[in-house]
Amino acid sequence: MAPSLKESLAAGDPAAFAALYDRLAGRLLSTARIMTASPADAEDIVHDLFVELARHRTRLAAVTDLEAYVFTMLRHAVSRCRRRAAIDRRAVVAIGRHRGHDGLTSAAPVAVPDDQLQAAVAALPDAQREVVALRFHGGLTFAEIAAAMGTSLNTAASRYRYAIDKLRSLMQQKDGFP
Repeated sequence: MAPSLKESLAAGDPAAFAALYDRLAGRLLSTARIMTASPADAEDIVHDLFVELARHRTRLAAVTDLEAYVFTMLRHAVSRCRRRAAIDRRAVVAIGRHRGHDGLTSAAPVAVPDDQLQAAVAALPDAQREVVALRFHGGLTFAEIAAAMGTSLNTAASRYRYAIDKLRSLMQQKDGFP
């Protein structure tokens, strides 16, 4: 008797993952697009979902309803994406409020050249630069950053806060940045 799709997935059979992708990817992507209202986020979420399935494939053998399980994973992934976006929005608002209290706001936003920002990020201490990279480029939460760096949640958040303050200070020293 041939193994079931779940058993083949749990065993890491690439053909099983291809079959699951062929069967569900279109529906997952359409669902994610509606849930996120962002085609780019939807594509990222579905990609990440299949990576997670592969990483944790041994769990799939015990799943009763594979499609329901995968769509539940999708729902959780969309929720994580929304939480990250909300955290990012709050951080931007907090930075804006802080700049306003310092009298540093300008009437129009100032475009910062990429090389100028890269130089400021490069000037950060290693631990702070790592937190910034994990947060902005990796899209990790502070809990995930703490786990990745082997530190506490408070340490990860503090390093991030110090990095943002340092970036602000470095950028203010540059010409044309308020």
